[in-house]
Amino acid sequence: MLRHMYEQEASYIIESKKRCRELGMDPNIPRMPQSIMSELELSRKKETYQEILEVVKFFSDRIIKSLEGTPILIVISDENGYLLDTLGDQTIRSTMSQLGIKSGIQFSQEDMGTNVVSLTLEQNNPVQLIGSNHYHTFLHNSACYGVPFHYSDDDSILGSICIMTAVILHNPFFLMTLTTVVDAIERELLLRKQNRKINKQQELLYKSEKKQRELLENDLVMKDEFITLITHEFKTPINVIYSAIQLIEQVYINKIPKPVINLIGTIKRNAFRQLRLVNNLLDITRLQSDQFKLNLKNVDIVFLTRLITESVEIYADQKKINLYFEANISSMKTALDDEKYERIILNLLSNAIKFTPEGGSITVNVKKNIKNKTVEIAVSDTGIGIPKEKHEMIFQRFGQVESNLARQAEGSGIGLALVKLLVAILEGTIQLDSELDCGSTFTITLPIKEGISDEKNEAFQDPDNRLISAINVEFSDIYF
Repeated sequence: MLRHMYEQEASYIIESKKRCRELGMDPNIPRMPQSIMSELELSRKKETYQEILEVVKFFSDRIIKSLEGTPILIVISDENGYLLDTLGDQTIRSTMSQLGIKSGIQFSQEDMGTNVVSLTLEQNNPVQLIGSNHYHTFLHNSACYGVPFHYSDDDSILGSICIMTAVILHNPFFLMTLTTVVDAIERELLLRKQNRKINKQQELLYKSEKKQRELLENDLVMKDEFITLITHEFKTPINVIYSAIQLIEQVYINKIPKPVINLIGTIKRNAFRQLRLVNNLLDITRLQSDQFKLNLKNVDIVFLTRLITESVEIYADQKKINLYFEANISSMKTALDDEKYERIILNLLSNAIKFTPEGGSITVNVKKNIKNKTVEIAVSDTGIGIPKEKHEMIFQRFGQVESNLARQAEGSGIGLALVKLLVAILEGTIQLDSELDCGSTFTITLPIKEGISDEKNEAFQDPDNRLISAINVEFSDIYF
């Protein structure tokens, strides 16, 4: 059955083969890697990655020992796809040697066709590829798995860990195991980084009493870092649970009775709810410690807002709520971080749907203000409304309206605080117009900025997996 799952090639493999042919390459016969570091460069790179390689080697050794006797090779690459080290079985290592793959070479699709390393770094998520689909003859009986690893507190990619295994390990559960190992590596790196900060602060404390005030202020930073660490600990089991659900749906869904399918749906929704809370805690901590970075792109804000609104229409329909989109312009380009903008609009729409009763209406309005060179995005509903004395409080962390109103829907009181911080990051403002039992209108005002010159920064023009995933998480409190 598992073999049948991979008979049809994935779209990214088909596209990669097409690119190979356009470049005059045979996608089944990779060329020797063209980009190779000098021994001096490789030595410097390994020195930079010394701690990372040490942690990765520790956890990799545990995998190798647990699969003793099984042909397995573990490859560690940096953020640009350069191979830094290999561990594992000599049998597969000799195959890699025949292909010219050694420490210092760069895995690239231009040289080798579709490969796990470059796909993992580009997609920033775990990838599983079966060798017989697109690899050289030497690799036809091998499977490759790749997972990116990050600095957990600022989410920057450090590189990837890839595992090549024998054909007997061609099963989806191996990728889930590798993902769990990478989570452990990220936690270890974060713990080491925090321990160094703590030790340094202790040294400063002993050296001079004059530093006490500064150390007390740093304690506030450490508090946020502690929240980051604990929240990351929550995130690991959630990812494992969700990965297991995906595998069950992928492999066994046709064998599962309908009542069990309904239970799986309940588990998935609650996993999304927990993930939403964890993500919000992480993000609000990062925002308050200035760890968020803008990723500006050329965005048609009218198109993007309409797309987000239409994407959540199904949730409004289930509550028999009318959802409208209005704009006084058909199109308007501006430099914007589209991912952060999506989170703002999705959060406001999620709240509007949760707190608007059946038969009500929600309107999203985009209006260009030529005089002030700004754009206003208003999300209005006919819901329960918010008392005026609570307007400031709901934008504070964990701020909620009185419990008899707030408990009409699930919520942690973090969402609107995060929205306000995200709007500020985008150099905008947010205003609330609401009265109890009279509905609410949240109005965001953003500056219109000149577009980015690099064409690669053009924002997407079609729905993508990121938006779908964001909707699943943000609307997890709305049972569908």
